[in-house]
Amino acid sequence: MRWRDLIVGTHDSFPQLLSQQLEETLVMVEKVLRYIASDDAEERARIAEEAGEQEHRADAVRRELMDRLAQTFVTPFDREDINELSRAIDDIADYAENTIKEIDLYEIEPDDFIREMVQILHDAVVELVNAVAQLTQDGQTSNRHALAAKSYENKMEGVYRKAIAHFSPDTPVHYLIKMREVYRHLSNAADRVDLAANVINAIIVKQNL
Repeated sequence: MRWRDLIVGTHDSFPQLLSQQLEETLVMVEKVLRYIASDDAEERARIAEEAGEQEHRADAVRRELMDRLAQTFVTPFDREDINELSRAIDDIADYAENTIKEIDLYEIEPDDFIREMVQILHDAVVELVNAVAQLTQDGQTSNRHALAAKSYENKMEGVYRKAIAHFSPDTPVHYLIKMREVYRHLSNAADRVDLAANVINAIIVKQNL
């Protein structure tokens, strides 16, 4: 890295790394979609293994971004915002992978609520990908995608509540607890989408001051 890059950073390095982190996270969510769509045990085991490897790839991008952040004195936007956005993206990937892990651990079959929630998460992450891609190019477009991502968090919360309300007094408690944990992970992932979108909005506001 050149000495000048240490002082002011490179204009595109942080947005590029954030975009890369989001792309890796999107791949992770797509693996969850594949996992819950399969009824073949061997295929599910293969996808679960791939998800573990994908989580490592996403983590590697975050580590690179954090290393770059530690080495750069002046960043294109607030370093706290860069860190918070990257951390929110990392949490989304972690919650997605844990969805696979818990479905496997608890030996449960994904229901319609889980399928809908994973699709909502996928669509929300797509909006974040688009928002970060436009972050330094077109603030208005970036913010529009960020707001769209936030709207999916509201959808997720609605599905989560329906899923919980769907249980009857006769539902076995152990089954209810297992399903609720999976629902909760997906709901938490959507919360992190909302946080990421808020950080993107904050970055855009500060750039326009």
